[in-house]
Amino acid sequence: MANPNPLESLAFAAGAGLLYWWFRSGSNGQTTVVINNYKECEDAVKILRKHCEENPVLGFDCEWEMGSEGVDLLQLCTHKGYCALIRLCAMRTLPPSLRDLLDDSHIVKVGVAPLDDAGRLSREFNLTTVSTLDLRFVAVLTREKPGTLAAMYKSVVGGTLNKCWRLSASNWQANNLTQEQIDYAAGDAIAGIQIYTTLAQKVSDVSVFKQYYDRRYNPHHHDTLNPIATNTCSPQ
Repeated sequence: MANPNPLESLAFAAGAGLLYWWFRSGSNGQTTVVINNYKECEDAVKILRKHCEENPVLGFDCEWEMGSEGVDLLQLCTHKGYCALIRLCAMRTLPPSLRDLLDDSHIVKVGVAPLDDAGRLSREFNLTTVSTLDLRFVAVLTREKPGTLAAMYKSVVGGTLNKCWRLSASNWQANNLTQEQIDYAAGDAIAGIQIYTTLAQKVSDVSVFKQYYDRRYNPHHHDTLNPIATNTCSPQ
């Protein structure tokens, strides 16, 4: 579903280096932006917030260099397909609006093992991320098979993710991300929100997921949860 977006592609010189705003609007209505500085981040958060007024859920993921304990890239995607790739490694200061977004308990951040990413953000940037929801809980509760993000994206949505280890372990601190890196990173956040949106249609009230917010998924304990899916769905 295509949606108007006030952001435009631009590049401008700032300080000693060239800062850029990478913009792409796909034929499927999805929009991805790569964000490198404070102002761009503020603008992106405004759009994320606006979309969350309609559906308060964000696809949530992070990327980092192999062997690193920190986070280089934060990916957030709305149900409208707006995906912000926030290059934390390029930003000296983070806007309070980003902190408030992550710390907003009314906005659910969905992904696979999101608590691990939230922990990294807390340790390196003192960012508190609340209301995380592991999609494997949602899968089990809606009679779907829990698994990796790629596996669930294929089985639930019918899509394919590029999970090449070369991209996963690539240099996320590079001056400019390659198109492959951009697509890889955006794909994870987009898949997360699409999986959630699809599975949420199987329950009558998404508040049933609240008890699983900010909980770590353990296959040995949680694969046998009783499904809560119904045949009567309410608008999500």
